[in-house]
Amino acid sequence: MLGIGLALYSETVGPGDSRYPWGGGIIPEMRKHYFLDNYCIIAAERRKRPSDFVVAKPASDDTSTCPFCPGHEDRTPPAVAVYKGGEIVSDDEADRIEDWDIRVMPNLFAAAVQSPTPPTGQWIALPGFGYHEVMVDSRDHFATAADFSRDHMELLLKVYRDRYIHYRYTTGVNCVSLFKNSGPESGATLKHSHSQVVALPIIPPIMKQEISAIEDASFCLYCNVADREMASERLITRNDSWILISPFYSQSPYEMWILPRTHLSNLEDLSQEQMKDLAALLRDALRRMKVLLDDPPFNYMFYQLPYGYHINIRVQPAVTKIAGLEKSTGVYIVPVSPEEAASELRQA
Repeated sequence: MLGIGLALYSETVGPGDSRYPWGGGIIPEMRKHYFLDNYCIIAAERRKRPSDFVVAKPASDDTSTCPFCPGHEDRTPPAVAVYKGGEIVSDDEADRIEDWDIRVMPNLFAAAVQSPTPPTGQWIALPGFGYHEVMVDSRDHFATAADFSRDHMELLLKVYRDRYIHYRYTTGVNCVSLFKNSGPESGATLKHSHSQVVALPIIPPIMKQEISAIEDASFCLYCNVADREMASERLITRNDSWILISPFYSQSPYEMWILPRTHLSNLEDLSQEQMKDLAALLRDALRRMKVLLDDPPFNYMFYQLPYGYHINIRVQPAVTKIAGLEKSTGVYIVPVSPEEAASELRQA
């Protein structure tokens, strides 16, 4: 069965392939996802230097208007969890804490809400159900996640784990999405560093596709990816528990994936040492990206499920536009090959 995974992984198509005799402008190389039927275009002729991706940054905003800054706690919904000194403060005291390290509250503009009935009887409409929280992950208005100390990154991962576990065991929740948007091009509406958690009643289609592929292969395809990429030119760095790679199939230039070296499904499965190693590698990945691309806007996302999956974290700099081709086909144009990106990130 291993051959199936290897064949899926190695498939690429390009102008030298007689099956694809494109005319006119030649598509230089199409790469297939490791095990899904998804493709990207590696456009080497569009090769750009890291400095070409620098995105204009807005002027520093006024901290006096920021609802996430210390002293402005009354401008957000009441906190559901507050962390201070590395530990969570009891719920009945949480909203009175001022010298917090990380603060969690409901999102004022929640994407997932609860309503008793669907809005329409046409097609498929589910009753509104879900939860959406914001984690203010630093007191410093101007800090980015790449600036966090190792201890603070470990605390942030502890918060992620706690909120994941809380919603994993909430009735009706089937997927817990953890992510960070940083910078306006990433979708962030506030400068102050924050993360988000959205608990949904469905398993997203992309994860269903991945689970189906893993079940069909009868072995973990992500374990196969981790094993193979650990010896490839796309490896950026690694530690005892995790590897950092530029994935063979990428959706954005300088995209990075963090994969555990052993099979783990979600944050709850991690040992204390694996948590520490993940904090170190995530911090390292963000630092490399900040140095190489001059602190770009970015998203990072945790992909995890309670079982039958392989947790992975994807970091995507928001330095190119999603345009007509991507929206109409789902095929992404990447102007820097993952191999070149990995080489540059290793040196950052």
